[in-house]
Amino acid sequence: METIAHYRILERIGESALGEIFRARDTKLGRTIALTVPGVGLQDDMAQRERLLSDAKEAMTVSHPNLAALYEAGEDSGRVFLAFEFVPGDTLDRVIAGHPLNVRRAIDVTSQIADALAEVHAAELSHGDVTPRKIVVTPKGNAKLLDFGFSRWTSPDGGVGTEAGDIDAVGVLFFEMLTGRAPATAGTAPSTVNKSVPAEVDALASKPYQSAVALAADLRSVAALLQTRAEAAERSRPTPMRGAPRRSKAPWVAAIGAMLAAAAAAAWWWMR
Repeated sequence: METIAHYRILERIGESALGEIFRARDTKLGRTIALTVPGVGLQDDMAQRERLLSDAKEAMTVSHPNLAALYEAGEDSGRVFLAFEFVPGDTLDRVIAGHPLNVRRAIDVTSQIADALAEVHAAELSHGDVTPRKIVVTPKGNAKLLDFGFSRWTSPDGGVGTEAGDIDAVGVLFFEMLTGRAPATAGTAPSTVNKSVPAEVDALASKPYQSAVALAADLRSVAALLQTRAEAAERSRPTPMRGAPRRSKAPWVAAIGAMLAAAAAAAWWWMR
């Protein structure tokens, strides 16, 4: 398989519950995309194909910088395909890798995901499968939520998800970024695992939220507080002296200089 529709396949990059994933080139627009080709089981089931294309149509109604865009869903030579935005970077589970992130970085990534979900929820939809493997962090630090609109195909329970479920999932992600591990129970304070988590972040991570908008707003407020605190701490540090202070001459050097000056004066007097 070298091409599907106007996409030229470059390499196979993985597989998901939706099917095989290829890096491909859009020969019409000249951009790289992530091309998903569902497996034979779904391709041969007309009812499933129609449901998948219906979900894709709904997914394309929402656009946000922190959602990996679905550019096209179509069929070519009897094969259904999905053309997604290609997002370079590492999935969040690899970024965490069992270790806590810097607190301000954790806040930044979480606020980006909350912003994306706020847009999704405003359209009266949900993601339904917000997990570390569904988030890619680009080399520039941008977070992208993958596979929006396809939770019935990708989530373990095959459900479409709820707004409340999405918000709870973001709370779990935030805890894991702050501590390097998932919480043992809901509402656990991150500082019980990572003592360096500030009290304000601890309170935010343990607070239940009714909307992604409110969560994103609180995350940014705490981020601004931490930034102000860091800047104040930087200003309070003593300014280092430029260059080493000059050492004064030793007393014996000064004495010899005075004696030589006196001798020169005496010689001049006697020679007048």
